[in-house]
Amino acid sequence: MVIIGVIAALTVPTLMNKTNNQEFVAKLKKTYSTFAQATNLIISNEGLPKDNWATSDEAVYQQYKKYLNNVKECAGGTGCMNQLTDTYRYKNLQGNNISTNWNKQTSNRRFIVGDGVQVMIYGSNAACSLSSNNWADNYCSLIWVDLNGEKKPNTFGRDVFMFALKGDGKLIPGGCDRKEDVCLTVNEKCACKVIREGAMNY
Repeated sequence: MVIIGVIAALTVPTLMNKTNNQEFVAKLKKTYSTFAQATNLIISNEGLPKDNWATSDEAVYQQYKKYLNNVKECAGGTGCMNQLTDTYRYKNLQGNNISTNWNKQTSNRRFIVGDGVQVMIYGSNAACSLSSNNWADNYCSLIWVDLNGEKKPNTFGRDVFMFALKGDGKLIPGGCDRKEDVCLTVNEKCACKVIREGAMNY
Protein backbone atom coordinates (compact mmCIF):
# COMPACT_ATOMS: atom_id res chain seq x y z
CA MET A 1 0.00 0.00 0.00
CA VAL A 2 2.86 2.36 0.80
CA ILE A 3 4.43 1.72 -2.61
CA ILE A 4 1.11 2.31 -4.36
CA GLY A 5 0.69 5.56 -2.43
CA VAL A 6 4.14 6.77 -3.42
CA ILE A 7 3.53 5.93 -7.09
CA ALA A 8 0.18 7.73 -7.00
CA ALA A 9 1.75 10.79 -5.40
CA LEU A 10 4.31 10.93 -8.18
CA THR A 11 2.04 10.27 -11.16
CA VAL A 12 -1.31 11.87 -10.32
CA PRO A 13 -0.07 15.51 -10.38
CA THR A 14 1.62 14.89 -13.74
CA LEU A 15 -1.53 13.37 -15.22
CA MET A 16 -3.68 16.21 -13.89
CA ASN A 17 -1.33 18.81 -15.32
CA LYS A 18 -1.36 17.08 -18.71
CA THR A 19 -5.17 16.97 -18.67
CA ASN A 20 -5.38 20.65 -17.75
CA ASN A 21 -2.98 21.56 -20.55
CA GLN A 22 -5.05 19.60 -23.08
CA GLU A 23 -8.14 21.50 -21.98
CA PHE A 24 -6.33 24.82 -22.36
CA VAL A 25 -5.14 23.86 -25.85
CA ALA A 26 -8.69 22.99 -26.95
CA LYS A 27 -10.10 26.19 -25.48
CA LEU A 28 -7.39 28.35 -27.02
CA LYS A 29 -8.13 26.89 -30.45
CA LYS A 30 -11.85 27.45 -29.99
CA THR A 31 -11.36 31.01 -28.76
CA TYR A 32 -9.06 31.90 -31.63
CA SER A 33 -11.49 30.39 -34.14
CA THR A 34 -14.36 32.38 -32.61
CA PHE A 35 -12.51 35.67 -32.83
CA ALA A 36 -11.15 34.94 -36.31
CA GLN A 37 -14.67 34.27 -37.58
CA ALA A 38 -15.96 37.43 -35.91
CA THR A 39 -13.10 39.41 -37.49
CA ASN A 40 -14.04 38.14 -40.96
CA LEU A 41 -17.67 39.11 -40.41
CA ILE A 42 -16.69 42.61 -39.28
CA ILE A 43 -14.48 43.08 -42.32
CA SER A 44 -17.21 41.90 -44.68
CA ASN A 45 -19.52 44.59 -43.29
CA GLU A 46 -17.20 47.38 -42.20
CA GLY A 47 -14.03 47.01 -44.27
CA LEU A 48 -10.49 46.66 -43.01
CA PRO A 49 -9.66 47.76 -39.45
CA LYS A 50 -7.06 50.25 -40.69
CA ASP A 51 -9.72 51.98 -42.76
CA ASN A 52 -12.31 52.94 -40.21
CA TRP A 53 -12.98 50.84 -37.16
CA ALA A 54 -9.79 50.34 -35.13
CA THR A 55 -9.87 53.88 -33.78
CA SER A 56 -10.08 52.96 -30.08
CA ASP A 57 -10.48 50.01 -27.72
CA GLU A 58 -14.14 50.93 -27.37
CA ALA A 59 -14.68 51.03 -31.13
CA VAL A 60 -13.02 47.65 -31.64
CA TYR A 61 -15.06 46.16 -28.80
CA GLN A 62 -18.34 47.44 -30.24
CA GLN A 63 -17.60 45.72 -33.53
CA TYR A 64 -16.74 42.37 -31.95
CA LYS A 65 -19.73 42.60 -29.63
CA LYS A 66 -22.05 42.37 -32.64
CA TYR A 67 -20.73 38.94 -33.60
CA LEU A 68 -19.87 37.29 -30.28
CA ASN A 69 -22.52 35.38 -28.33
CA ASN A 70 -23.57 36.16 -24.76
CA VAL A 71 -21.08 38.94 -24.10
CA LYS A 72 -21.01 40.10 -20.49
CA GLU A 73 -19.31 43.42 -19.86
CA CYS A 74 -17.06 43.91 -16.87
CA ALA A 75 -18.28 46.69 -14.61
CA GLY A 76 -17.13 50.08 -15.78
CA GLY A 77 -14.55 48.60 -18.08
CA THR A 78 -12.59 47.36 -15.08
CA GLY A 79 -12.67 43.88 -13.59
CA CYS A 80 -11.57 41.03 -15.85
CA MET A 81 -7.82 40.65 -16.21
CA ASN A 82 -6.93 43.50 -13.89
CA GLN A 83 -4.70 43.62 -10.83
CA LEU A 84 -6.57 45.97 -8.55
CA THR A 85 -6.46 43.54 -5.64
CA ASP A 86 -3.30 41.65 -6.51
CA THR A 87 -0.28 43.49 -7.87
CA TYR A 88 1.28 40.27 -9.07
CA ARG A 89 -1.69 38.26 -10.21
CA TYR A 90 0.00 36.82 -13.30
CA LYS A 91 3.10 34.64 -13.68
CA ASN A 92 5.36 33.55 -16.51
CA LEU A 93 6.13 29.92 -17.36
CA GLN A 94 9.08 29.97 -14.97
CA GLY A 95 6.72 30.78 -12.09
CA ASN A 96 7.94 34.35 -11.67
CA ASN A 97 5.48 37.15 -10.90
CA ILE A 98 4.60 39.58 -13.69
CA SER A 99 3.38 43.09 -13.00
CA THR A 100 1.23 44.07 -15.99
CA ASN A 101 -0.24 47.29 -14.54
CA TRP A 102 -3.34 46.55 -16.59
CA ASN A 103 -5.45 48.11 -13.85
CA LYS A 104 -4.05 51.51 -14.85
CA GLN A 105 -5.22 51.16 -18.46
CA THR A 106 -8.63 52.78 -18.12
CA SER A 107 -9.28 52.86 -21.88
CA ASN A 108 -9.11 49.08 -22.24
CA ARG A 109 -12.37 47.27 -22.94
CA ARG A 110 -12.86 44.16 -20.83
CA PHE A 111 -15.60 41.57 -21.15
CA ILE A 112 -16.48 37.88 -20.79
CA VAL A 113 -17.71 35.71 -23.65
CA GLY A 114 -20.25 32.91 -23.36
CA ASP A 115 -17.89 30.09 -22.36
CA GLY A 116 -16.30 32.09 -19.54
CA VAL A 117 -13.20 33.35 -21.35
CA GLN A 118 -12.17 36.79 -20.11
CA VAL A 119 -11.13 39.20 -22.84
CA MET A 120 -9.34 42.54 -22.92
CA ILE A 121 -9.04 44.80 -25.98
CA TYR A 122 -5.76 46.67 -25.62
CA GLY A 123 -3.96 49.51 -27.37
CA SER A 124 -6.14 50.03 -30.44
CA ASN A 125 -5.07 52.66 -32.96
CA ALA A 126 -6.41 53.57 -36.38
CA ALA A 127 -2.93 53.91 -37.88
CA CYS A 128 -2.23 50.23 -37.16
CA SER A 129 1.41 51.17 -36.67
CA LEU A 130 2.13 50.12 -33.10
CA SER A 131 4.91 47.64 -32.48
CA SER A 132 6.35 45.92 -29.46
CA ASN A 133 9.16 43.42 -29.17
CA ASN A 134 7.10 41.61 -26.56
CA TRP A 135 3.84 41.58 -28.48
CA ALA A 136 3.56 42.15 -32.22
CA ASP A 137 4.60 44.35 -35.16
CA ASN A 138 2.39 46.97 -36.79
CA TYR A 139 -0.81 45.97 -35.07
CA CYS A 140 -4.16 47.76 -34.85
CA SER A 141 -5.20 46.16 -31.59
CA LEU A 142 -4.28 43.38 -29.19
CA ILE A 143 -6.81 40.91 -27.87
CA TRP A 144 -5.79 39.30 -24.58
CA VAL A 145 -7.66 36.23 -23.33
CA ASP A 146 -7.70 34.40 -20.00
CA LEU A 147 -9.15 31.02 -20.92
CA ASN A 148 -10.49 30.11 -17.48
CA GLY A 149 -11.23 33.54 -16.10
CA GLU A 150 -10.31 34.19 -12.49
CA LYS A 151 -9.11 30.64 -11.87
CA LYS A 152 -5.43 29.77 -11.64
CA PRO A 153 -2.83 29.25 -12.94
CA ASN A 154 -3.11 32.81 -14.38
CA THR A 155 0.08 32.12 -16.28
CA PHE A 156 1.16 33.53 -19.64
CA GLY A 157 1.50 30.56 -21.96
CA ARG A 158 -0.89 28.34 -19.98
CA ASP A 159 -4.24 30.07 -19.66
CA VAL A 160 -3.35 33.64 -20.73
CA PHE A 161 -2.65 34.38 -24.40
CA MET A 162 -2.69 37.18 -26.95
CA PHE A 163 -3.93 37.69 -30.53
CA ALA A 164 -2.90 40.65 -32.70
CA LEU A 165 -5.25 42.33 -35.17
CA LYS A 166 -3.35 43.63 -38.20
CA GLY A 167 -4.27 46.43 -40.57
CA ASP A 168 -5.00 44.00 -43.40
CA GLY A 169 -7.60 42.28 -41.22
CA LYS A 170 -5.55 39.26 -40.27
CA LEU A 171 -5.91 38.11 -36.68
CA ILE A 172 -2.70 36.35 -35.77
CA PRO A 173 -1.94 34.33 -32.63
CA GLY A 174 0.88 35.83 -30.58
CA GLY A 175 4.24 34.73 -31.95
CA CYS A 176 3.17 34.08 -35.54
CA ASP A 177 4.86 37.26 -36.71
CA ARG A 178 8.27 35.92 -35.65
CA LYS A 179 10.39 33.54 -37.72
CA GLU A 180 12.00 32.06 -34.62
CA ASP A 181 10.23 30.29 -31.77
CA VAL A 182 9.99 32.94 -29.08
CA CYS A 183 7.47 31.26 -26.78
CA LEU A 184 9.86 30.30 -24.00
CA THR A 185 11.52 33.70 -23.85
CA VAL A 186 8.38 35.80 -24.45
CA ASN A 187 5.49 33.83 -23.00
CA GLU A 188 2.94 36.29 -24.41
CA LYS A 189 3.78 34.79 -27.80
CA CYS A 190 2.98 31.14 -27.05
CA ALA A 191 -0.43 31.18 -28.76
CA CYS A 192 1.08 30.58 -32.20
CA LYS A 193 3.16 27.62 -31.02
CA VAL A 194 0.26 26.00 -29.17
CA ILE A 195 -2.22 26.38 -32.03
CA ARG A 196 0.25 25.15 -34.66
CA GLU A 197 1.41 22.13 -32.66
CA GLY A 198 -1.91 21.35 -30.97
CA ALA A 199 -0.10 20.93 -27.68
CA MET A 200 1.89 22.74 -25.02
CA ASN A 201 5.28 21.31 -25.90
CA TYR A 202 7.13 23.18 -23.19
